[in-house]
Amino acid sequence: MKHRITTTAAGILAVGALLAGCGSSGPSDTQKKYADAVAAADPDDFGGMKTDDLAGTLGDEGKELCAQLKKGGYDDAVSYARTGFSAKEAAALVAAAVLVDCPDQKAKLPADS
Repeated sequence: MKHRITTTAAGILAVGALLAGCGSSGPSDTQKKYADAVAAADPDDFGGMKTDDLAGTLGDEGKELCAQLKKGGYDDAVSYARTGFSAKEAAALVAAAVLVDCPDQKAKLPADS
């Protein structure tokens, strides 16, 4: 299972690196903060990745997840994140989004987050 997750994350990073190389000047400070928060929330799957690489791949995912939280709730945001990630990774992405991009949505996180 961990191999599949690591392989999936590596594949996502490769695609992100290709896209980042197309005229981008690199991730913003907010994107880097979000990437660091994601790595801290799920070090098994994201902890070994360089901040700039992870931030470039995730882009503004944190802001999108916050929009999902504001429109609906935690389950909506996790479902949105599950499009490309496992349940564990999706939960980490949402928790990091709340920490960095929308702390006003903290009450929507489960108690164990």
